[in-house]
Amino acid sequence: MNLSCLLCYQASPAPVCHWCEDDIFFFDERLHGSNLLHYGPVAGHVKHSHYDALSVLGLHTWPMSSLVHQLKFTHSLTAGKVLSHWFVHKKRQCTLTVPHLLLPVPISAWRLATRHYNQAAVLSHQLSYTFGIPIDHQWARRQGLSVQHHLSRVARAENASRVFHLSASCIDHSIKALGHKKNGRDLTVAIVDDVLTTGVTVNTLSKQLKMRYPKITVQVWAAAFTPPPKSSLFQYA
Repeated sequence: MNLSCLLCYQASPAPVCHWCEDDIFFFDERLHGSNLLHYGPVAGHVKHSHYDALSVLGLHTWPMSSLVHQLKFTHSLTAGKVLSHWFVHKKRQCTLTVPHLLLPVPISAWRLATRHYNQAAVLSHQLSYTFGIPIDHQWARRQGLSVQHHLSRVARAENASRVFHLSASCIDHSIKALGHKKNGRDLTVAIVDDVLTTGVTVNTLSKQLKMRYPKITVQVWAAAFTPPPKSSLFQYA
């Protein structure tokens, strides 16, 4: 049993107390739609020319941002379990087509060696377990040690094109196991990431997927969206 909340450190039987959970802005399908590419305050600020749908749990503002930070930088798998639990709850209510395959955004080999896990894979595992959707961990690679979060939009685009690449077999084995055609016809995949800021990374990976599998449908699932300065979304955060 937890003794304190991960966020406010007050006594709590749950990893996040109900007061802190109430402070989190969650996207609501009834208000914002099931596909956030149709919701201007989000779609207007992310690159999305190569994927077909976007589903995000909430805003990357406090206290959500604290949970993401704990998962990525303090080895808190408990924070990952909380985010995964909320994500599962959201997806139960989502009307988007259920994907056939989950594709966690890869991290560098160095980052994996130091962190011991991929945060996008942590989020994917609970979704996979709950909904019976297989995960392909070998579909793409990230090269180099550069990080994205401090880069400008233009620099992110250049960096993403340089460091993210599909693996040699990509999702060929998964397509065969699922019984789908090699061009991806009737196949829907979801790229899973922890934080969406400019959308450059997932858009780059989506572009590469669609070049290899022209008929594939690509969704993007993210735990949090970072609103740009002066975004109208800050009034809800």
